[in-house]
Amino acid sequence: MARVREIMTKAPVTVNPWASVREAARLMARHRVGSLPVLLDGALLGVITSRDLRGVHPNRVVQDVLKGPPLCISPEASLLEARALMEEKGVERLLVVKEGRLLGLLTKRTLAFALGQRFDPLTGLPRADLLRDGLERCLGRGLDPTLVFADLDDFGKLNKRLGHTFGDRVLQAVAERFTAFARRHRGEAYRYGGDEFALLFPRLRQGLLPHLQALLDPPLVVEGVRVGLSLGVSGGRRRRRRPGNPRATADDLLRLASLASTLAKGRPERIALSEDVERASARAPGGAPAP
Repeated sequence: MARVREIMTKAPVTVNPWASVREAARLMARHRVGSLPVLLDGALLGVITSRDLRGVHPNRVVQDVLKGPPLCISPEASLLEARALMEEKGVERLLVVKEGRLLGLLTKRTLAFALGQRFDPLTGLPRADLLRDGLERCLGRGLDPTLVFADLDDFGKLNKRLGHTFGDRVLQAVAERFTAFARRHRGEAYRYGGDEFALLFPRLRQGLLPHLQALLDPPLVVEGVRVGLSLGVSGGRRRRRRPGNPRATADDLLRLASLASTLAKGRPERIALSEDVERASARAPGGAPAP
């Protein structure tokens, strides 16, 4: 997942708190920016915007229009963390600070553009890097998330037989079903890649498992063609696998859910759990999971 440091405006134009409002307005016009971080002897005091200057006498100083303490974010924060902070505080820009030093400025427009590149244009769902970020954040907060991986059965054959435009409509129909299910159960749906989808729920799977059948029943039918789905579920493993490394644990959950979805294709119920993968792996020669 991209970090704030990758998209922020580096070395933004700054202004002294004792500069006049007229001078600040000229700086904004000259550099074509709508805001200026305010620094005094290297110390960050806040940020002013063109809106702050409206109606203020030009001979007054920047200090007079400066509002509240600066709202800052780390350059290592993810884009979703930046979006959440902007939405929570109702602001359109964040100062990017590390160890008290101003490194850059992040605006809502820049953030929206960067996030837009991480959503699948066909289905409107967030992509795999946002799934990983959400999963790592859940684990980092000490939650025990549930991950559901979904494969479409014989999607390649459908594409060959009925064409890619039909395949696109199938993917959109799957996305609609998954999105509706995720909203009902306070989760998030993702397009992982190709014909693979994922759902993330920030809680234990025990409460979710009884409802998963609703993703499969009634069968998904698109323009008279029945589309099969197989689901793999991981989660609930922290007693054994959660030593404080969210990235490694996320890798483990993704791997198990993906393998479980493959295992589910051979089952009448079309659902398999991570424990099923481990049992199949233990039985298979060389420890490889059985299909």
